[in-house]
Amino acid sequence: MRLWYTKPAEKWVEALPLGNGRIGAMVFGGVYRERLQLNEDTLWSGVPIKEETDKNFADDLEKARKLIFEGEYCKSENLISNKLLGPWNESYLPLGNLYFDFDNEGDYVNYERDLNLEDALSSVKYTMNDIRYKRTVFISKPDNAIVVKFESSKEGKISFKASFDSLLRYTVVTENKNSISLLGKAPIHVLPSYEDGEKPVIYDDKRGMNFKAVLEVNSINGDIKSEDGILKVKDADEVIIKIVVHTSFNGYKNEAGTQGKDVNDLCENSIQKIRDKTYVNLYNAHKIEYKSLFDRLQFTLNSDFTDNSIPTDKRIENFKENKNDLGLISLYFQYGRYLLISSSRKGTQPANLQGIWNEDLRPAWSSNYTTNINLEMNYWLAEVCNLQECHEPLFNLIREVSEVGKQTAKIRYNCRGWTANHNIDLWRQTSPAGGSTEWAYWPMAGAWLCSHIWEHYEFTNDVKFLKEMYPIMKSCAEFLVDWLLEDENGYLVTCPSISPENNFITEEGEKSCVSMASTMDMSITKNLFKTCIDAANILEIDKKFRSELKNYYNNLYPYKIGKFGQLQEWFKDFEEFEKGHRHLSHLFGLYPGNEINEDNNKEIFEAGRKSLERRLNNGGGHTGWSCSWAICLFARLKDSESANKYLEILLKQLTFSNLLNVCPPFQIDGNFGGTAAISEMIIQSNKGYIEILPCIPKEWKDGSVKGIKARGGFELGFEWNNGYIKEINIKSGLNNGICKIKLNTKTIKLYSKLKYEIISEKDNSMKHAEDKVLFSSNMIVTQIEKGYTLKLSFL
Repeated sequence: MRLWYTKPAEKWVEALPLGNGRIGAMVFGGVYRERLQLNEDTLWSGVPIKEETDKNFADDLEKARKLIFEGEYCKSENLISNKLLGPWNESYLPLGNLYFDFDNEGDYVNYERDLNLEDALSSVKYTMNDIRYKRTVFISKPDNAIVVKFESSKEGKISFKASFDSLLRYTVVTENKNSISLLGKAPIHVLPSYEDGEKPVIYDDKRGMNFKAVLEVNSINGDIKSEDGILKVKDADEVIIKIVVHTSFNGYKNEAGTQGKDVNDLCENSIQKIRDKTYVNLYNAHKIEYKSLFDRLQFTLNSDFTDNSIPTDKRIENFKENKNDLGLISLYFQYGRYLLISSSRKGTQPANLQGIWNEDLRPAWSSNYTTNINLEMNYWLAEVCNLQECHEPLFNLIREVSEVGKQTAKIRYNCRGWTANHNIDLWRQTSPAGGSTEWAYWPMAGAWLCSHIWEHYEFTNDVKFLKEMYPIMKSCAEFLVDWLLEDENGYLVTCPSISPENNFITEEGEKSCVSMASTMDMSITKNLFKTCIDAANILEIDKKFRSELKNYYNNLYPYKIGKFGQLQEWFKDFEEFEKGHRHLSHLFGLYPGNEINEDNNKEIFEAGRKSLERRLNNGGGHTGWSCSWAICLFARLKDSESANKYLEILLKQLTFSNLLNVCPPFQIDGNFGGTAAISEMIIQSNKGYIEILPCIPKEWKDGSVKGIKARGGFELGFEWNNGYIKEINIKSGLNNGICKIKLNTKTIKLYSKLKYEIISEKDNSMKHAEDKVLFSSNMIVTQIEKGYTLKLSFL
């Protein structure tokens, strides 16, 4: 399974991404000049900052609230914009570029570059002057290094110059005859690209973060020398290059320039560990470790139009011409998994707006952690797609943000607990950012992030993890308890409240974003209160707190249905300023939340459908991530044809030739959201039971999946033919896990016989199964022992 092309990348969005969670590279595949654009996940602008304590936030907040209760929404918004916003976040930065300038002369033929998703390896091959050249690149997680190999079909034909540059302040030095280094300094502040300023980039040579990349070369035959920061290889048979990268980042509390780690020591230790390792040893270690994650899940859609011999960019063009290449959907699905493995691993930073790949000094939206949809969407696929370890960096961010956010809660909101707003950076800033109230003043990010804690527990039943993280959930719930106010009807509401980045038209015909009890706020609050209650029940603790939360939960402002039959976005049935807005915030309770579904509130469920249709019919879903969210929502609504329609839009209109997502510009959330959406179309488990093929389009007649996860600790594989399921295999990660499967007559025929088998994973021996399975109406209930697979065959 691979992406492949017949010409080098001309633009960054045509290059191919590699990563090990910490180090990233975009490989261009040039013939005369190769470029590897490099990133390291802790290379950010900035220094730690503290909450402002010299301002009277409490009084201004009370004034803003009073204005809202008086219906003076615009006045409240102006007050918030002028008095209650904070500093801009910092930016994720590009480390630099590594170039290989070849001595090649002449034309080339039979060019091919690819990215093999099955072993996370990029290769470039071409023929010039009757010589076949090949180079491969991978980034090893076990050895924390970039490894490049150059080969040719004739001896003595590999010659090139290697050099570094950077958009940051840098120097390149010669370490010895076979090694050069890039040393640099990050700025202490970078303004967002959409903000003007006399000094958008500010350096401080003492306080700014240091970084270093070391390149070391070994060759079979040939000459190697290094001078003036340029490494030269002449007439070699084969060349192996190893690159290590480090920054001085020493935790979010410490100034990286004055309290940071020594990049020289870090790089020397890293290069020393791999100096004597062969390419084969490095590659095998990389491949084994990577495949332990990637190979867990296989997904195939069968199609007459699927042809892997067609270059990927041509496949995308063919897809636009309505050639139904379902294999491209399978590739896109696995690409999302590949990208998460490559950008989010234990011990690394979470994937940001661009994963770990960024070439700009002032990237779009600072390439930070945007928490009103984007950061969370990055991790929607982690559990269901069997990559739970890749979720860990987000949990670590939550741990750190929950500490910083206590000061924000106390100083800015006069509340207990902790909170965060819509932007977070490496330094874990939790205060409202600068700019506009419509995005910045939104202290609900902590509560949304906590939903990932609960989701991980639901998929793993890891009580130890829940016990560790529950205090974070509780503390965030305490913030919301203090943040809520009682309205004139006795309901508890958030105030001030926005529906992220959207505006409404007031009764006086004015545009505003500020009111109370936005539907998203109330949905997130309901979700956190309910999951806190459930977690405390499981842990058998906090009986009094549970009781208090139940009372608060029961008095929260309810969902409202508007004049179009839609789920209202705000507490009043305001008209949207932008009817086709990209955000779908008021549908949080439908997805990724679980509260709105066809089982527990059909009327609100259908109102959610009308809201989604209204938003999209007016031009919504026009960004990559918004389109992915819409597909997830249609999947929950069981609208397979609409889900498929927007999946096709995602691939046809919102995907670059390298399959990265178009926001525009590039943002990685749409890739992750797209993979999550496909998962939601083939399996759902959010209502206490598992649904298989709940939203399968008629075009997906034949297919199979193996290794997909469901809540309750289950791992499933199933195969379908002509739209009907043939076989289901279920494994449990728990001892005697109770599994409920709802059968859908649209995808399961009323067969004359349903065969049950229990198979040992150890020796493939079989056990009698009929007494282990209960079949009632359209539900199968079974108990599965750990170490065994239940096989259901529909004969």
